[in-house]
Amino acid sequence: MSTGFRISLGLGELQKDLIAIGAAGPRILARSLDRAATSGKTAMARAISKDIGIANKNVTRQIRIDKAGLASKTDPRIVVSISGRPIPLIAFGARGPEPSRGRGSGVRTKLPAKRHLQHAFIATMPRSGHRGVYQRDASGRLPIKQEFGPAMPDVFEKFIPTVFEPAAQESLTKNVLHELEFELSKQGGA
Repeated sequence: MSTGFRISLGLGELQKDLIAIGAAGPRILARSLDRAATSGKTAMARAISKDIGIANKNVTRQIRIDKAGLASKTDPRIVVSISGRPIPLIAFGARGPEPSRGRGSGVRTKLPAKRHLQHAFIATMPRSGHRGVYQRDASGRLPIKQEFGPAMPDVFEKFIPTVFEPAAQESLTKNVLHELEFELSKQGGA
């Protein structure tokens, strides 16, 4: 499962300066957009990992940013895609008897929605070595299914307007100003 987002950012008065600087404008905007996207990705990964109680590295590896290339001077956009299947519950700090062999009081996790699973157990598969949280159906011993938490695209959407966009916008403005000053100093010094 993969979801893509197009995020538009505003340049305000800086847009006139980018147009006025000429051929360097698209290059400045592209570099600034790439840095803004990276800043937004970092802020987003921190917020998601804190919200769902998962390690930051598990979030970061599922967020992909398309490079701006030579962006249009009038249309600053960032394309972000997030992929991922539902995350195995073991990644949410699952604790419990392993293997339970009918003992214990289930599995506890850091995930708010599935904090305590009364009849679950942690097991390591003999051939693959995959470790996970499993639960039997109420009817008996079989079938056994692995338990999962949320998928990254579902969590990602709620943080776009509150975390990603503000971080990216702040970074874009700061980087465009810096790049413009640098370009003007090069032109003035030549």
